[in-house]
Amino acid sequence: MKKVVALMILLATWYFAGMNGIGPMMAAILCGIIFIVISLILSRVLKQKTDVFVPPQDTIMYKNVEIPFRFDVSNQGRLPVNRFALSFLMKYRSDKRAVRKKLFGSAGADTGKEYDRAEFYFTPPYCGLIEIIPKKIRVYDYLLLFSSSKKLRNKAGEVLILPFPKKMRIAMPNMGAYTADPTADSSSDKSGEDHNEIRLIHEYREGDLMRHIHRNYSARTEKLWVKEYQKENDYIFDLVLDTSSESPMNTEDLDAFYEITAAVAASLAESDVSLRTYWYDQSSGGLKMRIVDKKEDVSELMKELIHSDTTVTPEVFSSAAGALGKSGMIINSKLEWYFLEQPVFHFSKENTEKEITGEFFDLRR
Repeated sequence: MKKVVALMILLATWYFAGMNGIGPMMAAILCGIIFIVISLILSRVLKQKTDVFVPPQDTIMYKNVEIPFRFDVSNQGRLPVNRFALSFLMKYRSDKRAVRKKLFGSAGADTGKEYDRAEFYFTPPYCGLIEIIPKKIRVYDYLLLFSSSKKLRNKAGEVLILPFPKKMRIAMPNMGAYTADPTADSSSDKSGEDHNEIRLIHEYREGDLMRHIHRNYSARTEKLWVKEYQKENDYIFDLVLDTSSESPMNTEDLDAFYEITAAVAASLAESDVSLRTYWYDQSSGGLKMRIVDKKEDVSELMKELIHSDTTVTPEVFSSAAGALGKSGMIINSKLEWYFLEQPVFHFSKENTEKEITGEFFDLRR
């Protein structure tokens, strides 16, 4: 609209100057027309020199907290870009529909320095992985009369949104190992050093110390088994995250699932628990495992879990998990928490956070 109005004013002024024979005014109008043509060409030139990149986001971002997301804008030309409009899409990975956003900014001339940064702020309502997909950048001339746009391809990025681990009131069972591993015979080997004792054994894995091999059990089974030493006040739990369902979990279901998982893992980590957490990963076609020994490990667990594609059918998950969880804990896609195959609590996705902090969970049964 601006360029139409400007053009009409120039033409009207040209007509008035011509009818009255005002030569200098006609020359000035001619220069104005030339400048408009240059502005039209300039918008095309600036467009070709401008590009957008999505850098890795290097800060931890949490649900319900306003966070920044940045784009790196490259201007390879010698002229500054005073104004551009970046159109992009935002969507949770588990959503089908995306929200379209627009961001305005500017980019200085190429000086060989760092990229210009364009930031926008938003408050994520759910935990999970948000995909950021730049679609188009529109560059304007210096008078904002003309603009030119180009599509952006293969520029997608992502934002990982974590839950704040919440404190749960949990009554712990008798100390010991709650795993699917065979327990060690206390009479077959001496106790570990430094007031440690053998809690369980596992099949030999690359990197295990040879001096920890359980000789008696290995001889009986004809396989190499390794002793695991734990402090006397330690617990050892298997926590199986069962995401299997006939249809993929939606964003709200996953949000509640992540909240429960983070709260359980963080609360147990504060109770001298060694937690072995298992979940299904589509890319590897099997279970992944991460050990959580302290509260600081929970963020790494949640990062890896949320990045994983955990979509799996009940039949495939049951085949991959086997006996895992029957001697420990299970949190499933229905938001049910089990311990030793007995129900602990059934959460609701509408009140998950209140239930996590407000309920008392007794594992002593």
